[in-house]
Amino acid sequence: MQNALAATVSGLPLHPLAVHVPVVLLPLGALGLILVLAVPRWRAALAWPVLAVLAIATVGALVAKLSGEALAAQVGVPEEHEELGNWLLILSSVLLLVAVAWWLWERRAIARRRPTGVVGVLAALVLGALAIGAIVVAVLTGHSGAEAVWGDRLGGDAGAPTGEPATPAASATADEPLTLAVVAQHDDSASCWAAIEGEVYDLTEWVAQHPGGSDRILSICGTDATETFQGQHGGQAAPTETLSRFAIGELQG
Repeated sequence: MQNALAATVSGLPLHPLAVHVPVVLLPLGALGLILVLAVPRWRAALAWPVLAVLAIATVGALVAKLSGEALAAQVGVPEEHEELGNWLLILSSVLLLVAVAWWLWERRAIARRRPTGVVGVLAALVLGALAIGAIVVAVLTGHSGAEAVWGDRLGGDAGAPTGEPATPAASATADEPLTLAVVAQHDDSASCWAAIEGEVYDLTEWVAQHPGGSDRILSICGTDATETFQGQHGGQAAPTETLSRFAIGELQG
């Protein structure tokens, strides 16, 4: 199951493709629901199509969450994006269930020719609030995902020209050999060095930028992290290329 969700489509991971479904359709369905609530005479014509859109968006949110977890096992996951994705699934599910219940109750009231009264107004207000919340979370989810993918590429290099490696915030002095003892002195967020496959890297800037969260980088500060890096990213081109930006010299001794 996990392998299927981590599969690629035309060379792209499934997750960034799947997440577009709820990010696009959930706001569309929520806006349609608000329109249905605001204009009673349109309800009979638009209610079922709107509910269908919300149903597709909810299924898409579930697929996006599961495929995101499968992808995270390979490349890590931005913590904010993951949290928003969880809320997106919750809100889309609740909105769909409440909207279906409301429409069935509304149809019954229409068939019996009874006014919905205060209960109908309150239900409409609750649905409208849920719809607005779903729109906000969908927009934030899409933005956080785009930021995680493109933020570092479009300005995260502190002024370094495109295509050129960024200069590490701290580096060893010319006469200081890069031994494991020296690396061990740089073991926190203020100065984070790690040795990987015989090379020393200054990961200080990457602590806050790592898609999988800062804790994963902080855990390897001041250590020989070869085994950890290989276990998480062995054979993957993108993490290796990113790591190369922070190289400061060969490990000595």
